[in-house]
Amino acid sequence: MASVQHSTAGSTSTTRRLFDAAPPKPRLFGATNPVGFYNLVRREVLREIRWFGMVIVGPAVQAVLFASVFTLAAGDRISLPSGVDFLAFLGTGLILTSIMQRAVETTGYSIMFDKLESDGLQDILGAPLSPLEILLAYLVTAVVTSVAIGVVIGLAMTIFGLGFPVNPLATAFFAVISAAIFSMVGLIGAIFSRKWDSFSGFETFLILPAIFLSGTFFPLSAVPDGAWQTAFQLNPIFYLVDGFRWGVLGASDADPLVGAGVAIVALLLLLLAAGRLLATGYKLKP
Repeated sequence: MASVQHSTAGSTSTTRRLFDAAPPKPRLFGATNPVGFYNLVRREVLREIRWFGMVIVGPAVQAVLFASVFTLAAGDRISLPSGVDFLAFLGTGLILTSIMQRAVETTGYSIMFDKLESDGLQDILGAPLSPLEILLAYLVTAVVTSVAIGVVIGLAMTIFGLGFPVNPLATAFFAVISAAIFSMVGLIGAIFSRKWDSFSGFETFLILPAIFLSGTFFPLSAVPDGAWQTAFQLNPIFYLVDGFRWGVLGASDADPLVGAGVAIVALLLLLLAAGRLLATGYKLKP
């Protein structure tokens, strides 16, 4: 009987302590949330890895086929005023084009899927992350993915005579900043797109023509003098391609420092615009 009373008393005492204990304190965050930032980047990178064949292998195969067609059609019959081998010139264009396209699709597809196909975007916006941290997480993912694709395609282009970059630092700078710029372009485009067809139209009728009409596959000297050359020089993508080509081949149509300045200004403007859209939740919050 005494043991029963002791057991009952002990149980009552334990229950009282549980109810009297103070509730757990909410988790506090400082100015930044590195754990949340890391997990968001990890989430986006794993999403890209799941589509490995389409994301990395596909563009590499496409670039090799593209270069093969030019090799069979033109061979050594095309010469450039700068003395640069045409296939090497073409290879640099293929590399940067793939980087820019993948950067657009990495952020754009992620936003579109989370906005239209699931509630993932609302979870991200409601997480204890600042708009800047969310923005940087998307940017880091796009840069890592698209530059990795560029490296794979660069290795594939060695088949066609493309060698090691003449200026590796300049090559890395223009590759990374091109990926960052187009990641923000994709993010902004996805925010304004109401459905998949809208984003597809944005990519097909705005992004691709701007890339192809930037000297990606032909030198500026091939463009007629006058208004056409001026129009090409007003295209910011021209300076990205030209700067990247200077880093790889050591030849360019414009001053690489001017190209770097244009790229930095363009990135800052896009970061401000994208950050503002995320901060206000424009067309993102129900």
